[in-house]
Amino acid sequence: MSEHIKAINSYFRTALKPEVELLVEQLMLSDRQTDIFYRFYIRKQDRNFIADELGMSSDSVAKELKKVRKKIVKALGY
Repeated sequence: MSEHIKAINSYFRTALKPEVELLVEQLMLSDRQTDIFYRFYIRKQDRNFIADELGMSSDSVAKELKKVRKKIVKALGY
């Protein structure tokens, strides 16, 4: 999965806002996943900060990020 994470991170370093918005529409994320997605990939907040802000455990945030990454990999064809 680390190769996928590298590819995803590279995508977000160069992606334009309209590209990201189109991707989010394709992902079909839950409200929680959408919130975590924007906090982690767009606002660059770390897992622990997100967990504190949302009243979740860091492990729960990690599990949601894993689900989001799987959807991103599928949508981008990695």
